[in-house]
Amino acid sequence: MGSGSSTPQPVQEPPSRHSVRSISEAKAELPPDFAGPTLLSADVGGTGSRLHLFLPPTQAEVSAQNFFVPPQRMIFEKMYQNSRFESFMDVLRTFLEESGLKRPPLLACLAVAGVVVDNTCKFVNLGWEINGRQIEEDLDITRVELINDFVAQGYGLLTVDREKDCETLQNVEVKEGAPIAVVGAGTGLGEAFLTVGAEGDYEVWPSEGGHVDFAPRQEGSNSLEMELMQFLQIKFSAKARVSVERVAAGRGIANIYEFMAWKFPDKVNREVHKEFIGPGRTFDPAVITKAASKGICELSKKTVELWCGAYGAEAGCVALTYMPFGGLFLTGGVTAKMKDWLSGRITGHSSFLEAFLDKGRVTPMLERVPVYIVMGEETVGCLQVSNGSAVQILAASGQWKADSNIGRFSRWCQY
Repeated sequence: MGSGSSTPQPVQEPPSRHSVRSISEAKAELPPDFAGPTLLSADVGGTGSRLHLFLPPTQAEVSAQNFFVPPQRMIFEKMYQNSRFESFMDVLRTFLEESGLKRPPLLACLAVAGVVVDNTCKFVNLGWEINGRQIEEDLDITRVELINDFVAQGYGLLTVDREKDCETLQNVEVKEGAPIAVVGAGTGLGEAFLTVGAEGDYEVWPSEGGHVDFAPRQEGSNSLEMELMQFLQIKFSAKARVSVERVAAGRGIANIYEFMAWKFPDKVNREVHKEFIGPGRTFDPAVITKAASKGICELSKKTVELWCGAYGAEAGCVALTYMPFGGLFLTGGVTAKMKDWLSGRITGHSSFLEAFLDKGRVTPMLERVPVYIVMGEETVGCLQVSNGSAVQILAASGQWKADSNIGRFSRWCQY
């Protein structure tokens, strides 16, 4: 079965059980030698990996849950810190061992933070390489499919309630059928866009816009961002440019603070600086955001405001590119944690929106773009869409009858 050529086994229904979210609660109902098919999905980011092991849902359950797997079909789920593992294969082996089941999953779908080419992804921020075919062979999984994580997030946005799940930064009329864009600050900076396809449903297109050039902005004689770019060119041994995610992603906060501490040594809060560096030279950006929010470090506050402006400027560039009158959504773990800064509640003004709208003659166009902060990391359902894609792959294999509409969540998979 490792090569993907074996004949899949027929679906075996598990014993009836209550809704559970972990194998520790389900062992009595799903013994280690359970012979039925299971599915695996994962959201593999730059910092952490979240994995699900679940049973194929019934057709009624999928239709009722927008093709997402209902809790009663979940077997095991867990989050891992990537820094503790040498490779994603190590993460996967650990997860499957901890699940308690002896039989490998039938199918797997992995949402990964990087470019997917030939079912392989190389992580520019982590040094990992994930190869779907290699996983099939090593772990005896019939089919492993990789998808870009922001493509998954894009499809997840289609289920978002803009009033309940989002905070509105720019409240303007949404143009139905217009492009939608998503920008997300996490460990890196992810971007994607959605357009209406031939069948009238939105389709999501991946982008590596987070790696475009950082464009420093300067107000009057303030050349701070110009100096920041020169600092980062030296730090990263860059020939002539610096990626915007070096500044606007979560790790950009650490990069900016390093520059600020170098530029203004007399303003460094020694206690905050020591904690930021850490015993293992971790350079933790969370230390800076926490100090800024508490108001105990002026340099940290200036760092966060500069970051908000850089994030807003890049979001404005994305809006200029795609003209997303259907909405521009800000996602990602860092975005969710920093929403009070992005909205301007902490400072009384939004450096993000000011930079977003600072586009000269085309500013009036940007004023027509609805802008939203997605409130939580899980809201856009990246992992749940990965679940849905695994179900769709199962349906395509002929072992499970899918609702005809399920394909709208997984058009990026090629069968």
